[in-house]
Amino acid sequence: MDHDEDYKSLLIRNDSSDAILTLYLYAQWDCICWISKESKIIYPSEKCLYRSKKRFPFEVVARLNDRKDEENKKESQADKEDKKDKPLKKTRVLREVQKLKEDKLLKITGNIGLDSLQVVEGDLAHYPEDKRICLRKLQRDQELKVTRGGPNLYEILGLDMAKVRKMSKEEQKKVIRRGYHKQIRLWHPDNNCGDDKIAKEIIIAYKVLEDEALRARYNNLADYDGGWLSWSRFKAIFKPERVNDEQKKAYRNRMCMFFVSLAITAAGIGLTIGTAGLAAPALVAVGAVFGGGLIGGGLQSFQYTLNKRAIVDECLAKEWLMKAGIGFLGGAATGGAAAGFTAAITGLGSAALESAAITAGQYIGVGAASGATGGVAASVASDAGRKFVDGEQITLKQAVGHAVFGGVIGVATGIAGGAVTKAIVAGQASAASANIEGEVVEQVAIVTGARRVGNVLAKTIPRMLTENGAEAVMGTMTRFAEERLDDSVENRSPCDHVVDGIKNVAANTVMGTARECTAAGVSHAWNEVKVHRKLKTELQNPPSTEAITKTGEVTQHESRGRIRFKMDKENNEHLHKLKDGVCSAKYQPLFNENTSELTRESKKKRDLPEEKKEESYCHRTSKWPSGYQPLKNKETSSQSLPSDPNDYGEENASTIILEEANGKVKYISKGAWFSKMVVSYFSNGEKVVEEVRGSGSSVDIPSVARDIKVKFQVRRPFWGDICKYDRLGGFWCKPDQPHVFCYDSPPIHRTFTIRGGLWYEAVMRVSNEYHEETKEM
Repeated sequence: MDHDEDYKSLLIRNDSSDAILTLYLYAQWDCICWISKESKIIYPSEKCLYRSKKRFPFEVVARLNDRKDEENKKESQADKEDKKDKPLKKTRVLREVQKLKEDKLLKITGNIGLDSLQVVEGDLAHYPEDKRICLRKLQRDQELKVTRGGPNLYEILGLDMAKVRKMSKEEQKKVIRRGYHKQIRLWHPDNNCGDDKIAKEIIIAYKVLEDEALRARYNNLADYDGGWLSWSRFKAIFKPERVNDEQKKAYRNRMCMFFVSLAITAAGIGLTIGTAGLAAPALVAVGAVFGGGLIGGGLQSFQYTLNKRAIVDECLAKEWLMKAGIGFLGGAATGGAAAGFTAAITGLGSAALESAAITAGQYIGVGAASGATGGVAASVASDAGRKFVDGEQITLKQAVGHAVFGGVIGVATGIAGGAVTKAIVAGQASAASANIEGEVVEQVAIVTGARRVGNVLAKTIPRMLTENGAEAVMGTMTRFAEERLDDSVENRSPCDHVVDGIKNVAANTVMGTARECTAAGVSHAWNEVKVHRKLKTELQNPPSTEAITKTGEVTQHESRGRIRFKMDKENNEHLHKLKDGVCSAKYQPLFNENTSELTRESKKKRDLPEEKKEESYCHRTSKWPSGYQPLKNKETSSQSLPSDPNDYGEENASTIILEEANGKVKYISKGAWFSKMVVSYFSNGEKVVEEVRGSGSSVDIPSVARDIKVKFQVRRPFWGDICKYDRLGGFWCKPDQPHVFCYDSPPIHRTFTIRGGLWYEAVMRVSNEYHEETKEM
């Protein structure tokens, strides 16, 4: 239930001129309150409302933004004689850790510096309008789909992104214009329920979506945000929207760099694998160094061609080359160190040990050592790329911390991967064995060589899963700690970190399995081609020692297995290979793409003149994708809003009135089961039934519709109606009956929120176009 009286609320208003507030929230059971559960950052002139059904400990800390901090440092150096006994404050605790026992308002005021900050504390019940505005915005953010850390631009205009993108270009412009007019009329500050900031967000969304090129860029951005497990991201990478020559040229350049990076990586992998089992130690070492360098350079530049900025904007050749160079140095250092550790621990110089002869301790030692080196090298290379290529502010302290975390994760991952590899190798039969007296399946395995490729996959896939799992566990813990040490980043809850870790394991497992299977399949296919050629040659020129069957014919099954065995011996497949022991997992330092791009934007904003600060601030607080040109002051200020909410310029008034008369129903699912919304109504004497599935789906109802009914169904495992639940009273209605919402005419907007667990689903909230609870049953 979402009743306001069930929650304890804390509202913080930052009315200071230059202080950035951080609200730290702690778990109830945490008596020490040393590590926060999560945190919220509140910038000047912003408000933050936090609610919980239980009392929660909190702390409020203030710090200066980067620009003010630099100005104060310069001022302190100039006046150090007067202020030598007063060290410059970087942070100030405004409220010590305390439990919220009743609804409270904290208003922070102050002009310049942390010393001028004052805290005014009051009962939140005396500020109903402030609470109402914040609560409405909080509910609005929860109901709107999120893209790039902020509400989806289409959702802000009351539109369904998927439906609009299926329309023609002309239809899209009309629908976007109508959505803008409808929403600006609702949220214009001159209306009773209007809001100035929301109106500005509507204007910004309209300015972006009305421009065809910016709309295409935003669509690519939204597709990319679908994640690696979605088709939308692959669409953004390989088939993005391109409407002008500049975007088409940027796409061609990026794809060229993409394939070059792929080729460099493939060359590095081939060089490493090809030299890993050679008997000459010098060739193994050279292959490890240059192979590792090519892999590192290829992967670093490859990732650059796949990052968000390269896809939605452009992939710069200079930055691509710098990424490749930094990656090559890091990869070469990792490969060389791995070869050295392998030589020292397993005796690579003798090249006489079979894989099964390597002890578990040696596997673990090589994995731990190479993992530590790889983790440190990967974190250093990543930080170097972010600093020298992306222009981020990476301090020496952060770089050292990332390197330490990377080494720790590499050690843990290498130990786990080495132990699993040894267990797999010890439990396998020889990949070269060939038996012609088995069943039909055995015969097929010998003919196709399936046993050989199966043994390769049996060694690589379990190890990859183990390394990914270890990296996810350690990485989740490390990123949690890193967030707590960085004041400029909002701390997420531990559950969010766990979910991210699971997603990373899933994505890396899918991509890693595909990579290993593809590599093994290609390698095996080429090996079988060579086997077939050699078999054909021997059949044409059989040696005198060839075994001949009773019929006098050469057994092809036996020849294939024997030839495959001889070729494996020639390729030193029976010897310990460098790749078998080296840890392949890597560690990426804490890297939030939203934070990274905002950091780049803030770096540019420091040099803006005074008259640009307001537009820059509006751009930052709105949390729109970086790269969009901020709107002019005259466009983002209150004067840019239509003086009359009913003033629509060139748009036909009758069309706007008709569009407003149309209704819309939407539902949000927060339950555990698949769900759908069923909407039925009569239009011109005919019954129309529409079904939509998936949280965030909506149905548009025409203005002529009558006798409208809305209900919901869940599938467990068969589709069934959601029963009626009195959310206001907190009980199920008896007798059991489907929960149906009836309207005589189309509602302007209704959003239904479904919540539940494994045993029940119920409609727990119904909100109107202003995102306020309607109390409808």
